[in-house]
Amino acid sequence: MTWLDRLFSYFPLLMTVAAVAALGVFAQWPNGWSALLLLFVVFGFPPMALRVLERWAPIKPGVACIDGRKFCPWLAAHHIQAFYDALPFLESLLRVIPGFYSMWLRMWGSRVGYGVEWPVRMDVLDRNLMDIGNRVVFSREVELAAHVRKKVDGAGSRVLVRRVHVGSHAFIGAGARIGPGASVPSNANVPALAVVDVNEAFGDAVRHPEKEEAAFALS
Repeated sequence: MTWLDRLFSYFPLLMTVAAVAALGVFAQWPNGWSALLLLFVVFGFPPMALRVLERWAPIKPGVACIDGRKFCPWLAAHHIQAFYDALPFLESLLRVIPGFYSMWLRMWGSRVGYGVEWPVRMDVLDRNLMDIGNRVVFSREVELAAHVRKKVDGAGSRVLVRRVHVGSHAFIGAGARIGPGASVPSNANVPALAVVDVNEAFGDAVRHPEKEEAAFALS
């Protein structure tokens, strides 16, 4: 892990301090400007920081080392988003308001169509790496993850990063898990608790886990 990776690991602490400070300002001077400051700190600053990061060090699809001597942009992006993993109710509040969560993901850099139905309870682990079509319906406790981590013997820890694709008018059942590089075609009906695994297209008769193993073997 480089010194820059360690620096980004303090981002959740920075967000906590900044949010508490902004909340204190709002409590001391409750007006529109202090409310806007609080909203910017909690919901605006992290997506802006990640977009700046990606202009400087783009997150490339494929395999990356997360404990080596080279800076890992994905790991930095992971630290930037950790604040919301620790406080999931913040995103749940956005899902209550129609259209707000889709706009939120677009702020991070995801492509999200119109009319997407988001449940209050679900997990999006890589907010900048989603590709969601129009009028997709997600049921409760769905997990969308554009990364998977694995320990490779003799080669350290690796992360495989690929965008998640969900086509228009698809239905994702409760508790389903969509992994990195997975593709759900338009009008698909993914049943409850289904797993669309790494680099897998929903509906394929045969899975190819050896593709994941081969990817992690790359240096």
